[in-house]
Amino acid sequence: MSKTKELVVAGHALVKELHCAESAALVRELAMQLDVQCARADALAVENVGLNKFIDDECYVYGPHYVEPVDAATEKPETPATDRFVAEMKAQYRAEGINYAAGRCAAAFNHGFIDKPMKEVGDVVRMILDTKAELADSPEPADDGLSGDYAEKSLKDWEEQLREVGQ
Repeated sequence: MSKTKELVVAGHALVKELHCAESAALVRELAMQLDVQCARADALAVENVGLNKFIDDECYVYGPHYVEPVDAATEKPETPATDRFVAEMKAQYRAEGINYAAGRCAAAFNHGFIDKPMKEVGDVVRMILDTKAELADSPEPADDGLSGDYAEKSLKDWEEQLREVGQ
């Protein structure tokens, strides 16, 4: 969860604890406005990413300084705020995905769908969660074959092996 979202949640929680109606109303309004501004910033960043992709893929620059049209991506201004936002969002969603995968594994064990010793399952869940730290400083997941593509290929291979032995 981003710091802004944490502040919004904390503001709404604080409202419940305040005994002064005016203070509670003020904190509630501040939390709501912060939430609105966060949503606006998110929308603008997403729109900016779309515009940058359009410029990269579809636009050309024409003008007296060019003999022929030039790919607009070469003339596009830098967008460091958008780039930072996109990197933060990717990191946040990557961490959420990792948490989800670890949670699903733990829940599958706790509900009897994984018939392995608790220590082995715990090691796997810990390994999944440890990937957050490994990926935290990486703008993109490592290109070492341990991507979603690797997992998908492994699943297909295992399913084929199971079909061959009739399971």
